[in-house]
Amino acid sequence: MAEELLLGDGTGGLTTLLRRAAALDADASARWQAVGEGALDVFVTTPFDCLAARRVRGRAARDGAAVRAKTLLDAMEATGALAPAEPGEPVRLEVGPASDASWPGALPPAGGFTERDTIPVGVASRLADEGRALARQFSGPAGPPRSLLDSTVITADTESGDPVDIPMRMVFACTSLGLIPGFEASAGVPRHLRVSTRGRWVRLDAPFGSVYRNSGLGLLF
Repeated sequence: MAEELLLGDGTGGLTTLLRRAAALDADASARWQAVGEGALDVFVTTPFDCLAARRVRGRAARDGAAVRAKTLLDAMEATGALAPAEPGEPVRLEVGPASDASWPGALPPAGGFTERDTIPVGVASRLADEGRALARQFSGPAGPPRSLLDSTVITADTESGDPVDIPMRMVFACTSLGLIPGFEASAGVPRHLRVSTRGRWVRLDAPFGSVYRNSGLGLLF
């Protein structure tokens, strides 16, 4: 049975996220979550044990449904929703089949995160460049070594009694999915990342999307 979505503003950014997620992993999943009145956060899985998300205007017939990222992208292409929708002209999609069982655990909380620190975008970009150089040097058939992905590259909110460790895998997710602006981005695009936490969840808000990671036992908890 197909899932039904009504999408409005924000489909351009969502398209970019879905394309990049599917390029990283052909079996990447997408899942949506209602946030407030008339808005959805659309999450995608990544090979980095992190989730990434973009927010769009829209509604879903069934909140929390999951589909393949490529399936959602194909449905957007078939209905002309790849370009940003005009204000007041949402696009209705039928996306299917659902694949809820393929989703790796719970979604992050829809709210209640506390902002802990800000990080210049240039710092994350430099770390990602250095990480990619190391990955090329030491990667095996399974990709970058886990020790590199798990290494803490940023420690945020250091003056508190509970600093936040940002592993390389979260930085890789930001850069690989195009969430950090390049030099060509307009001057109005923010040039910093926000670090927020709620419980074991760590959220890294970039100018073009967010990355989430459960700092406990992985995405299943």
